[in-house]
Amino acid sequence: MTAHRYNPNQTVSELIDHGWNMLANTAPFNMTGYPSLSVPCEKSNGLPVGMMLTASHFEDGALLRVAHAFEQQMPWDKRWSLEASRIARSSG
Repeated sequence: MTAHRYNPNQTVSELIDHGWNMLANTAPFNMTGYPSLSVPCEKSNGLPVGMMLTASHFEDGALLRVAHAFEQQMPWDKRWSLEASRIARSSG
């Protein structure tokens, strides 16, 4: 599922509609009560790609520790800028 591009001219109604369109991504976790979160892990066409992590019931702390460890090992924002620089140098 691709995230919507930010449009500062959106009406409140359009913003809410876009939010509802993304609900299918998280509804199973919201309905079952499993703690879940999305961690940015890469970019595609300039937009961040998230990896959804889910833990057992009441294991919120473990989920946050795993997400933190992943973010420490996979600095996607720095990696992306280094990769973009490499591509720019090789194509120019």
